[in-house]
Amino acid sequence: MSGNGAGNGARNGHVSPADYPPPVNSPEEFIKDSLDGEDERIDIGVTIVGGGTAGLACANRLLALLADDPALMEELGEVPVAVVEKAKTCGGHNLSGAVMRPGPLEELFPELSREDWRKQGFAFGEVDKEAIYLLPNGKRKIRIPPPPPQHNKGNEVVSVAALCRYMQQQAEDAGAYLLTETAASQLIVEDGEVKGIRSGDKGRGKQGEELGNFEPGTDIASKATVLAEGCWGHLTG
Repeated sequence: MSGNGAGNGARNGHVSPADYPPPVNSPEEFIKDSLDGEDERIDIGVTIVGGGTAGLACANRLLALLADDPALMEELGEVPVAVVEKAKTCGGHNLSGAVMRPGPLEELFPELSREDWRKQGFAFGEVDKEAIYLLPNGKRKIRIPPPPPQHNKGNEVVSVAALCRYMQQQAEDAGAYLLTETAASQLIVEDGEVKGIRSGDKGRGKQGEELGNFEPGTDIASKATVLAEGCWGHLTG
């Protein structure tokens, strides 16, 4: 790790997490060059890494398409779609609140109205008032009109965590297999082609030592692998 960024941040009185990345010796740490044997791995049709809104939207949409193509569904095997999520439940590592454009969710679940969203507990109503305040000090506030990119009138106030839990349930009902408490630690790449992922070990101590409940990671072989782990995911980055 270069000390320049950290030093500049300290001198300016600002600290940024980007100045202190985790120790990585080489990007090759996140690549595995071959699959384990068939008796030592899990075979899945499509593996989606990340149980946030993007990954779950992918799972739900894919399963809706597969429902209209039984031959392809069968070709993908016993587990056609799986979502790998490191938290105990989808949404466990998502920010709690957001303002969302309704269009994508209306397209994903056309049978649901916005009132249905609210009954499900992940939406709380439309934005009808909005303002931006500048706070030059602890005693003053200056209201300014929101610039066009920040207009949210008519959008929906939601809990992202609750939305993810709802989308998880819909995906499971449609046939997705959820691998929660499972981190994707490596991409498996053979001859330049992604063949799946390897899950991370469980039951290691702070120094990487094996504890009494240690479980080694497992290869998950897939016909297609979708990375939906966020912009800072170590496999995506």
